[in-house]
Order: sequence, then C-alpha cells, then structure tokens
Amino acid sequence: MNKKNFFIKFVLMFFITPFSIAQTLDSSFYNWQIYEISDDESDFKKCYIVNHPIKSDTNDTSRKKPHLMITRFQKDRVEEVSIFGGFDYKISSHILMLIDSYQFRLKTKSDYAWAKNRYEDSQIIQNLLKANIVKVRSDSAVGTFAVDEYNLKGIAKAFKRMREICP
Repeated sequence: MNKKNFFIKFVLMFFITPFSIAQTLDSSFYNWQIYEISDDESDFKKCYIVNHPIKSDTNDTSRKKPHLMITRFQKDRVEEVSIFGGFDYKISSHILMLIDSYQFRLKTKSDYAWAKNRYEDSQIIQNLLKANIVKVRSDSAVGTFAVDEYNLKGIAKAFKRMREICP
C-alpha cells in the first residue's frame, strides 16, 4: 500500500468512523413510525415518532412531503413537538395547529415550526394523545399556503413505545 492510499484510509477511519450516527426504525402504529437515533459520541439516545398528513390542501406544487414529529431527548427526558412544512415558512410567521377545540401558534424558522416552550410542548402532546385529528395551517415564504390534516390513530401506542426505548 502506498503512502497516499494509507493516508486516505487513515483519515477516513479516524474522522468518519468514530462519529457515526445510526437511525433505526423500531416499529409502527397505523400512520406513526417510531425511530431511534444513537451516536458514538453520547450514551444518550434520541427517539421520535413521525406521521404524514392524510389530507393536504395547498397551492404549492413544488412542496416536499410535510410531517408532524414528537422527539424525545433521553438525556433530558423531555419531548419536543415539531412540524416540517415541506417549504420554507413565511419569515416571522406562526403556524396554526388545531387539535379539537384547542389552538396553538407555533413559531417558525426556515422549514420547521416548534412550540414556544416546554410547557406548550407538553400541552400540545397531552391534547394530541386524546384527539383523533389535528389540522395545521401554514404560509410559505413565497406566498403559498397549506392546510394539512393528520390522523392521530395510534399516537398513544407510538408515544408509549418511544418512551420505552428512550426512557
């Protein structure tokens, strides 16, 4: 093996291998998938459940596939709600999340939206676990809009499983 090939293999082995991140599909409940993420740098995992809309009303033909996600951070034992809109959100905008008769305004940054704080995360999650449908209304940076409807069937089982694999 010449010095050049040895150096390239050494660099790849040293800089890439130790920092690998693995994402694994654990299971599914109806429209919800449960994923586990671990990396070699931390003893703590992240897990998340994700769902895609069953209906979308939008005038954006180039929109990517949106999703609703709840992530659990094992280290802190907290959950975070996020929504990927499939497009960049309008700057300084909020998206509207309707869960039965409850309304939440999530803050946006780029193409994701989050609850304002941990308390609101827990309020949203409590309502999601009891509801059947959630609707999300958002506006894009280029003036288009979307109204997405998510079926929440299976969320309670998916949420429970996520907490089991990321205690």
